[in-house]
Amino acid sequence: MIATLAHPGPAPSRRWAVAPCQAEPVEVLLPVAERLADSVALGLAGYDGGWLVIEDAPLAALDFVTPGEDPTGAHAAWYAGPYRMGAGRIVHLGLHAGRKEGGAWLHGHGSFAAPGWEGPDFGHILPFESRLAQPVRARGWGLKGARLEVSADAETHFPLFQPVALGGGRDAVLVTLRPNQDLTEALEAAVAEAGIAEGRVFGLGSVVRPRLEGQPRIDSHATELLLTEAVITRGRARLDVDLVTLQGTRHRGVLARGENGVCITAELLVVAERAVG
Repeated sequence: MIATLAHPGPAPSRRWAVAPCQAEPVEVLLPVAERLADSVALGLAGYDGGWLVIEDAPLAALDFVTPGEDPTGAHAAWYAGPYRMGAGRIVHLGLHAGRKEGGAWLHGHGSFAAPGWEGPDFGHILPFESRLAQPVRARGWGLKGARLEVSADAETHFPLFQPVALGGGRDAVLVTLRPNQDLTEALEAAVAEAGIAEGRVFGLGSVVRPRLEGQPRIDSHATELLLTEAVITRGRARLDVDLVTLQGTRHRGVLARGENGVCITAELLVVAERAVG
């Protein structure tokens, strides 16, 4: 059974959104720009959006946040930080590239390091405050025919990525999931609607008091995660994750089916097997 949170706004009856698209495997060079979000947008020029993985990359400025409480009570969960590493390093970062208010935006979760750093080492990177120290190679998927765009969400009172269909493409789908439904089962229902039974899943999100297969439930009502190895096989999902808790502790494992309610959102790219095989 999932744990749930009470959100401040009304809950729409439709609990996911999908937008079909075309996904092309890419390896791109991200140039140095004033903001990490701009570097990513320049690297994906020619695409509507994308999913990228960055590894072992030096940053001139690396700022991030972790899950936290909202002292105002206006949201069911909030952030702790920001943590400012300065000249830190991305160890492993997964990110969605999209748009916000007409400009470049990204949502990325990952692990970070810096000499002498003793604080948290996993979280949600800040796309405007962080900046590359040198050009960096990234790999992933460039998307055409759909992208993620930020809009105000009445249920959670957060500005959130939502998939926007731009026309064309059927070998992949962008999916976002709303709170208080099991992430694994909701993803399966969304991709079934999109007509995908086999494929790979990339993305990130947050869950409430998660449980990983073979492990006790984790007592953290706001827990951010990054998918590390995730597949859809004959319509069933298996989702390996790396996650960080309110206490800043990290856990790794497979999301237990029916035990992991979405906290704020899950943002996922599903690439059909015919596109990756």
